[in-house]
Amino acid sequence: MKKRRVLLLGASGYLGSQIYQELLRDNAIDLMGTCFAAQAVHQLLRVDVTDTPSFSAILQELAPHVVIWALMSATDERELIEKGLDVLLSQLPEKSKFIFISTDGIFGRGTGSYREQDHPEPLEERNQLAAYSNAKIRGEARIRERHPNHVIVRVGPIYGRNAVGKWDKRVASMYAELEAGREVSRSGNLHKTFVHVEDVGKAIHELLHSSYLGTLHLGPAKKESYYSFYKKMALTLGLNADGVKEALLTEVEALERGIPLDTSLCTKKAHELLQTRFRQA
Repeated sequence: MKKRRVLLLGASGYLGSQIYQELLRDNAIDLMGTCFAAQAVHQLLRVDVTDTPSFSAILQELAPHVVIWALMSATDERELIEKGLDVLLSQLPEKSKFIFISTDGIFGRGTGSYREQDHPEPLEERNQLAAYSNAKIRGEARIRERHPNHVIVRVGPIYGRNAVGKWDKRVASMYAELEAGREVSRSGNLHKTFVHVEDVGKAIHELLHSSYLGTLHLGPAKKESYYSFYKKMALTLGLNADGVKEALLTEVEALERGIPLDTSLCTKKAHELLQTRFRQA
């Protein structure tokens, strides 16, 4: 049986590394992962998707049956979308499946429990994540317009130690602070649907072989606050959970900073379509 060629863009990142290691065990696919940094591990192909000539040449040479976009950059996301995604969409054959990993940050109003059919709303520009989230909105729109054979996967904050031993920045920062005997303050009224990195990797693997097309919200069944999440993570890691203090953000403060108070995702469809059991923190 002929193997499916899979191109994983961003295979050296926090989530990309997890997806890469997950897919390596699949004998039904021929996997090629990409990285940007020179120091990345040797089996990955070094690619700058914003370099149009070189990226185009790679796409033509590999001719992938499936492309997974795991690229995420808080500072360069707009350029990745404006240049890299445009090149990909212009060259990807209609029969090739495209899996695009997006974010709950596309919902800038913050009323919570968003469903797949809800319309994205840009974040206020004063929010430090606006450039990233708003670029994801533009990316989603372009994909729907130009490549029907797609799956857009929206996730909330991703946490946990990945397959190569790297922790997410949120938990790593909390761990360092509590280990040093310092307190950490986290909001008790900012709500998210936190999802474990292993679960995202398994879900992407399943979607690669699935016939499902469209937009999918991926995560646990219940939302929780940053304070609740960090408190549970501290206990799980054997740290001093009393060092996690609750802070509350007023609606006025949230409005001034462009922070939505609730961007939790309604994930019923994900539980119906996927076999992954999403864990709680």
